[in-house]
Amino acid sequence: MLCGDCRPTWAERCARCGRAKRILATWPIGRVCASCYAYVRKHPATCGLCGLSRPLIGQGPAGQSICGPCAGRADLDYTCPRCGESGFAPTAGTCLRCAVADRVIELLRGPNNAIPDGLRPFATALTEVDSPEAILHWLRPGQPAAHLLAAISVSQEPVTHDLLDDFPPGLAVHRLRQTLVHTGILTDRADYLERIEPWLDRQLADQPADHAQLIRTYTNWVLLRRARQRTNASQPFTPGAANWARTRIFASLRLLEWLRQHNLDLGAARQDDIDTWLTTGKPESTYPAREFLHWAKRRRLTTVAIPKKQHQTALAPITEDERWHQLRRCLHDTTLPTAVRAAGALVLLYGLPVSRVTTLRHNDIQHDPTGQTWLRYGGHRLQLPPAVATLILNQRDGASTVSVVGRSRPQDHQWLFPGGFPGRPARDAIYRALRSHLGLHLRRARSAALASLAAQIPAAVLAQLLDININTAIAWANYAQHDWTTYLTARNKAAANHT
Repeated sequence: MLCGDCRPTWAERCARCGRAKRILATWPIGRVCASCYAYVRKHPATCGLCGLSRPLIGQGPAGQSICGPCAGRADLDYTCPRCGESGFAPTAGTCLRCAVADRVIELLRGPNNAIPDGLRPFATALTEVDSPEAILHWLRPGQPAAHLLAAISVSQEPVTHDLLDDFPPGLAVHRLRQTLVHTGILTDRADYLERIEPWLDRQLADQPADHAQLIRTYTNWVLLRRARQRTNASQPFTPGAANWARTRIFASLRLLEWLRQHNLDLGAARQDDIDTWLTTGKPESTYPAREFLHWAKRRRLTTVAIPKKQHQTALAPITEDERWHQLRRCLHDTTLPTAVRAAGALVLLYGLPVSRVTTLRHNDIQHDPTGQTWLRYGGHRLQLPPAVATLILNQRDGASTVSVVGRSRPQDHQWLFPGGFPGRPARDAIYRALRSHLGLHLRRARSAALASLAAQIPAAVLAQLLDININTAIAWANYAQHDWTTYLTARNKAAANHT
């Protein structure tokens, strides 16, 4: 005898989608496939006859969609006996939302079988999402999040950032941390910055004591101290900045290990030794140790240094024709995602860095009674042209985070480009989307926009409007002037050759 999965089945036309598929249930509208069965059960809607929210599995006399009881099947109301909601039931007699509540209690309850008061806002947020199935999947047995929450419950310790830092790092810990921050359990912090210290502890655990002390002092007093001084709401510490800090630490550790293998320490190293070490690896793996040696030399721990890199020619901006072509695509190509069009327009028109664009919030977009739209940026306001304003307003009004917890607990000032983690912007996703959809080299695109603006606006005004350093603005003004002079010289020479 064959089981249900192995028994031969014959495809039949589904009464709902019309496709020939394996039939799962018979409803008043006819026999339906598994896909339609699951979709209708998970998406109850208002019945055209009784007005109740239920899975609509029948058809009324006027062709309207109706629920099971109104279609003569009182046994198919799909109502949860516990909460009274209609919908999908993963287990007999329990709807998705009740199943989530049971799972949350199972994971978070303390010795008295109750959820600790400190975790109640988190538990409530999980049970009030618009897609309880997503939470049930996130917390199902075997999932990293379920393991983390169970471990936190067993520890009976207050939930803190330090407690989460004790777990092996990874996406699951990062997502749980952001969810706890978003629901008010944890205070917000510059997470990419604060995760460096626990990471450093793990890296130094098996290092010689003198190496570990050197690297820890350098990291705390140079890398982290400077990063904390510079990090604020408008200048966040990004994943790229964290990776660069780790790269410098790795390079410094490799240098110390190489010296140890050659029976040397930092104080005894000669410049010839450093020059030899620089040839042992690629520049990207050795040169980042330059700052470490510079710090050590200032502290009189060594006399050696890594020479400064020769000046590299800056990447040439994209052409003005290319910039305007891409800008027109952002403004008019409706096949592109709105987020890509909005972010791309700000990069191509004003030369704004993507890291700053993705930190914009709803209240940074201001629409006044005269019909003008302004972008608040760096303490100043940029007036947006009508086409760009429409695009930015569409992004503001239509964007929604994919995080179900983020949707159930919206912030007072939401991100213009919401990300996948609750309460976080879509920084990396926007980078990838601009490159994949527009094929943009972002630095060259920004350079083209800045060069164009520098040719039209005084450097002092440009620095204020775009919140850039005055020396940077002057450099762009000089570049634009040189570029314009070169163009005029070439044009005059061409004209002379034709006379």
